[in-house]
Amino acid sequence: MRSSVTALLLGASVVLALSPAAHAQLREADVLVVYDSRVPDSLSVAEYYAGSAKVPGGAGNQPGKRPGVRVFNLASSGAPVAAPGNISWTDFVARLRDPIRAHLNATNTVTQVRCLVTTKGLPHRLLDTDFPAAGDNPGNFIGELNLEDATCASVDAELALLWQDLIAGENGNAADSKADGLIINPYWRSALPITAFSNASIQTPKTFTYAAFGPLWSLGGSGATRLTAGDMLLVARLDAPSVADVRAMIDRAWNIYANVDTAALLLDESDSNAIADGAGNDELDNNNGAWAALRAADDYETTRDQIAADGRWLPAMVRYNALAGVGQFFVGPNLAFAGGHGILVTNPVLLVGTYGANHNGVPALAAGGSSNTTYALSYNLAPGAIFNTIESYNGRDFAGLGQNPWVQQQQLSAFLAAGGTLGIGNVWEPLADSVPDNQYLVSNFLLGNLAWGEAAWTSIPALSWMQMVVGDPLARVTRSSEDINADLRLSIDDLYAWEQLGPTAPRKDVNRSGTADATDRAHVIRSLRAHERDDLMNRRP
Repeated sequence: MRSSVTALLLGASVVLALSPAAHAQLREADVLVVYDSRVPDSLSVAEYYAGSAKVPGGAGNQPGKRPGVRVFNLASSGAPVAAPGNISWTDFVARLRDPIRAHLNATNTVTQVRCLVTTKGLPHRLLDTDFPAAGDNPGNFIGELNLEDATCASVDAELALLWQDLIAGENGNAADSKADGLIINPYWRSALPITAFSNASIQTPKTFTYAAFGPLWSLGGSGATRLTAGDMLLVARLDAPSVADVRAMIDRAWNIYANVDTAALLLDESDSNAIADGAGNDELDNNNGAWAALRAADDYETTRDQIAADGRWLPAMVRYNALAGVGQFFVGPNLAFAGGHGILVTNPVLLVGTYGANHNGVPALAAGGSSNTTYALSYNLAPGAIFNTIESYNGRDFAGLGQNPWVQQQQLSAFLAAGGTLGIGNVWEPLADSVPDNQYLVSNFLLGNLAWGEAAWTSIPALSWMQMVVGDPLARVTRSSEDINADLRLSIDDLYAWEQLGPTAPRKDVNRSGTADATDRAHVIRSLRAHERDDLMNRRP
């Protein structure tokens, strides 16, 4: 039976209630960069990423950070410019979706492209069809959701289902199109690279089944009509406040070296029992709200525990906090806070996982005012730093849209400008049920061997919803734990070095178990194979 939504709105703290070696790596040739030469920022970002040889008309003489990617200039389609910021469904279909479809068909690359890269200057927020900005206002959004007519989303989350006509039948009524509500992500919780899944039926219309109020659509059908991970496209955005910021974040993503002894991973809860609960509750990372099917586990505690069980990260660098109130919030040394400011973290921070502005303990600045919108700028950010906070509108301020007038939160765009590299943002209110899971970001990226675009989408429970992935989708991590010869890269020399070390050499005990054994060797081999395949297929030196 359908019933009205009672769920935790993240905005304003308002309560309305391991990749096997047999599978191919994501390659540059699997990526299509979508840009518009009529939009200077889009042209500049595409040229820097893909190179001047593929993206002419810009500064020139750019070798390209990823010269093996494919490119598509929206200007060549003849469609009008899609302005940055917000876009209507009508314009999204005519100016983005259909031109990309036509290009893939014309170039016979429908099954060759597995990832789209959108660029600064293209829109990132898809407006609701009959209440355009409903997603910005908690009350209005719940109203649309109670009517089962919420069609707002991130542009990138809609492009992930490029070949599905989700808007078909939409007439402002309850659940009259699959654009209403959200769709369970078939790639969520996977540990496999996206190329492990066939995309031979990607253009076949899929069957979706009403699963819960919202509506939440589950995966129906069988065979070619059932949505699989192969039927979606990974979508990642190269965007930040300025073109210079985007170039810098692309550079930082090129060779991410994670020092497991010095890089801090922050998991900052509020009012939590610090237990990895088996069932959902009212914690934001473990919400038992409208959509139980989107709950994987008690996220922050599960992430903490899986890092400890893996053993490679120095335990002192896994900074978990469950408490709320004055002094119970992770802060860095780069901002001055009022007395009793919080728990100081001086190490370089690689993961910012926090309730953020929804934490009952966000400190005041020494100069006055809350640090709701600036706390992440206080950290010393490590190259490769990831942003994944539980804040409803942390992905709003691209294209200069600014803070939500109802809610003041840390923005992903500001994090990137301050030295961040990667992140997942919410462009409209997502509800706590649908927030990305840190456990898959950590297991597949920081501890695993998937590319950023893959790991990020394995962490997102739903498609056709509010999240967008920002940063180079081809970025990968080199961990110091497997860099046995300490030359800041992974190669066969690291395996040789591991074999040559004595049995009691600390560096040989990769997972800190107290014994150097086959498990440690397997860690080195898995990482080595992944990096060798990546170097070979993406022509890295």
